Amino acid sequence: MKTIRFTSLSGVMAAAAILGGCAAVGNRNPVDVVSNPAKLEYRDVDARRPDFKEPFLRDGSISQAQRFPEVPVGLPPTQVQNLLGQPLLVSQGPQGTEWDYNFKFKLPQSENFLVCQYKVVFDDTKETVRRTSWRRQQCLDLVKKT
Repeated sequence: MKTIRFTSLSGVMAAAAILGGCAAVGNRNPVDVVSNPAKLEYRDVDARRPDFKEPFLRDGSISQAQRFPEVPVGLPPTQVQNLLGQPLLVSQGPQGTEWDYNFKFKLPQSENFLVCQYKVVFDDTKETVRRTSWRRQQCLDLVKKT
């Protein structure tokens, strides 16, 4: 591992500016038109230096992608909860009440897992599912391929 030493305050300031720019770029999350065509918002994980000791900052309920249930439009909240369990977060979004879930899927031909964010949006007037959405297309692909 290479160590970088700064001999002046201006060198430290320049490095901080460069790294700060990298952090800003890393925070951008383009909306995926395939898995999230409605451009729904998802929460990011915000990590501060002391939190780095945690092995994972986002975790999810272990689920099998090949058995992930379809949540059809028109389903009432009680049936969604029967299929998916208790949501991680319930909030009011621009299109209605949103239930957020994190699921952890085992990657094919691997011992690694991928945590996938899933959102169920309810039509508040009918109290039924309006739409569902995966944050990332990779998660949608895992569920659809199986």
